[in-house]
Amino acid sequence: MNRKSWAVFWLAAVLLLFVFNSTLLITDSVESNYALTAKEMVVSGDWLSPQIYGQYWFDKPVFFYWLTALGFKLFGFTEFAARFFPACFGLAGLGLLVWSAKKLFDDKTAFYSGLVLLTSVEFFLISKSVITDAILFFFFSGSLLFFYLGYSTPQKKYYYGMYACAALATLTKGPIGFLLPGLIMFLFLAFNKGWREIKHMKLCSGSLLFLAIGLPWYLAMISLHGDAFTKTFLGTHNFLRATVSEHPRDNVIYYYTLVNLLALFPWSGLLPQCLWQKFVKEDRLQRPDNLTVFLVIWAAAVFFFFQNMATKYITYTYPLLFPAALLLGRYIAVNGSRVFSRGYMLFHGIFYAVLAGAVYWCRFRGVAPVQGEFFVLLTALAGFCLVYAVKSYNQKYLTAAVAAMALLFNIALIPSVAVPLSELRSGKQLALQLQAQYPEKQEIGLYGAYPTSAVFYSGKKLVKLLPQGDIEGFKPKAFSWSSKNVMPYAELKSYAAVKDNVVVVQKKSMRDFMNNADTYLLVAGENKGWYIVQG
Repeated sequence: MNRKSWAVFWLAAVLLLFVFNSTLLITDSVESNYALTAKEMVVSGDWLSPQIYGQYWFDKPVFFYWLTALGFKLFGFTEFAARFFPACFGLAGLGLLVWSAKKLFDDKTAFYSGLVLLTSVEFFLISKSVITDAILFFFFSGSLLFFYLGYSTPQKKYYYGMYACAALATLTKGPIGFLLPGLIMFLFLAFNKGWREIKHMKLCSGSLLFLAIGLPWYLAMISLHGDAFTKTFLGTHNFLRATVSEHPRDNVIYYYTLVNLLALFPWSGLLPQCLWQKFVKEDRLQRPDNLTVFLVIWAAAVFFFFQNMATKYITYTYPLLFPAALLLGRYIAVNGSRVFSRGYMLFHGIFYAVLAGAVYWCRFRGVAPVQGEFFVLLTALAGFCLVYAVKSYNQKYLTAAVAAMALLFNIALIPSVAVPLSELRSGKQLALQLQAQYPEKQEIGLYGAYPTSAVFYSGKKLVKLLPQGDIEGFKPKAFSWSSKNVMPYAELKSYAAVKDNVVVVQKKSMRDFMNNADTYLLVAGENKGWYIVQG
């Protein structure tokens, strides 16, 4: 590929990952937990033990909090700062993919692999989100990439990169950072009967490198916090998450199939024929080359591992996009625009029509204050017409047309859908009103769903109010999802009875609040889904 193509590619990547980041509010409940913990790290000066609401908080290791806190130090407590390092690591992950494709294949494959990842839906979403997954993606992929380079080339020093990346993945997400890459390596060696390679894997010096990077923080936490750390971090956030579903409604067999159809869109429709070409020749099964075997094992292991975990999140299988992008990039580079069959084009058009229809539905049913729906729809229609026109008259540029349509559609979704949804799921406006209306009050009661983002933006202590009968079940307990309830809480009736106490009440919980408060309170303000009441 020529320099102009690469220049356009990297410019598009920077625009997609960084534009509009300052307009995307911190949302509840996941993003706000990370942002508030990092903010408290900066404010308290304690960069070793993560805290939230002034309490020690051991849901994740420290590395992502360090990055987010560093973003706050550089840019202040802003949305751009919170999203800065996820976007940087999204760009780094893209760079790692391009570099690996050049090492393993050629420049053309690198370009198409990068194009697949850059324009996929999940890459776009995760690289703009205040969560750990963009950072995990980089280190997780790096550990497996360096393993394969060490395995397949005489340069065994690549294995040190494997150990370093696995250690940093463990500092980002926990034991999964080395256990799952280790499982993938084991399965590949078992399939290839390549056990002799173990003696070349720098086990002693590499393990020391892994421990030197990954172990000190864990030892410090065990030394400082003992059972409180091990029971919460290992017990609740690792063992319990794997064995007891946090969201039982999502625990269905087709969950990750649907997730990954969307995650890899608009390229997911090419995956079946890509794998068919790799594994079938002249209607007979064939064994593909070692690299293909490794990439398929990588993707399949990630998929089935998380499918068999009790707790499911849409981001868990994100690491399989790296091998999928390499496979699809090679498939497009070898076969050109012939890969875009009429069936694929139909799938492509219908999917975009469904997405555009969803924007309309959200807008007109009042599900979300989506803006610019016409722009989104017209982007989809124009892109589809462009693809159809190119398909009909000049197939040479069809891949670029599909990618451009995906890129433009994703960019259009940011101001039209993502920004309004972030406003709907954020407590920023409530926080600003509380700051303006009660500048001297540092503590305010809250009844209803707890908006951690309001704590982040306001700097105030929000006390979750509960009826007397609910308090015992709410108290955090070891090896239970209740251990996540670390926000300050109090009994509703006694709190509401104190003169001049201010309480924020979720509108849909107002009747229940009045029944349980057993006192007369005046409505002092209103903000979207909240009432502000005072005795």
